Amino acid sequence: MASRKKNRKWAMELPDDLDAWTHRTMTSAADNRHILTLPGDRRVSYAIFGDPSGRPVLCLHGAPSSRLMFSIADSEAKAAGLRLLAPDRPGCGETPPMEPVTLAARVAWLEEVVDALDLERFAILAISGGGPYAVALAAKLGHRINGLALVSPMGPVADYLATPESRNHPISWSQHRFFLDVPRQRWLTRPIAETIGFVYRTVPWGLGGLVPRLISPADRNILSRPAVKTAMHRMTAESFRVSGRGGTDDLEIYSAPWGIRWSDVTAPSVLWQGTSDPIVPVAAALYLAAKLPNCRLVRLDGKGHFWIFDDVPRVIAELADMAGTKPYSNDHDVMPHPP
Repeated sequence: MASRKKNRKWAMELPDDLDAWTHRTMTSAADNRHILTLPGDRRVSYAIFGDPSGRPVLCLHGAPSSRLMFSIADSEAKAAGLRLLAPDRPGCGETPPMEPVTLAARVAWLEEVVDALDLERFAILAISGGGPYAVALAAKLGHRINGLALVSPMGPVADYLATPESRNHPISWSQHRFFLDVPRQRWLTRPIAETIGFVYRTVPWGLGGLVPRLISPADRNILSRPAVKTAMHRMTAESFRVSGRGGTDDLEIYSAPWGIRWSDVTAPSVLWQGTSDPIVPVAAALYLAAKLPNCRLVRLDGKGHFWIFDDVPRVIAELADMAGTKPYSNDHDVMPHPP
């Protein structure tokens, strides 16, 4: 117990030089590739970060992204005694695309992955677009999940928009178009994604200046740092290594109702959401926090979508508590829903 307290105290301290710290964690990320073979000769590329013999945490990346997203947590996870296992979803990294494109099919695939990795009990960390898969998997596996850490998660937009409160707290027109209307147009999304993938594979940094123009000032300050730019480029380029399908399939899944029973999610969860996040619909994320039976919502006032680059230690400390089955405590700011 004393050792865990020491690790937690260390983990909550931010590094003095965040840029150098991020660069250190990314230097060997490109070499962190393992291949898992599922029945039917189906390949899954994945990475292992942190302590190779530590308590397991399944890490689900955003969209478009890849297993390399979690390289920034390598040193903190190692100090906390956590083993981060990060698979590339179908269509990302070296994991081939998969049909059908549904949340239920992806969850069944993830169940195969964790069984093949011999994970009996584990925590889940999901960032951004990994959120739907994390929650749905937790609902299916129930008591096998020690805890659920959701960082700026993509919420159940279609489910939220079917509720009366969505009229009082609507999502933006652009988010409605991007997450509900456009994803269903495969004739449009897939060629665009393949073109983006071609650019990433053939013209390094060709799209590097686009993202900062689409985000909030809070995020712009983070993404302007050279090491963060490198991290973002590597994790995104790896997503398009063989296909552009990963991101478009994710969008298609986000556009549909999740079809889960919230009461089936029995694990304690923590959901962090920035109030100035322009990427995911904030109202849908807050709705998700309200629907999860044992969820602590942490509001990050003025933060955008990419705050995690500056606050990895906080999330790792929470995961260490979850993975170690430490009693659940409510010691952070909680925001009721709706805002």
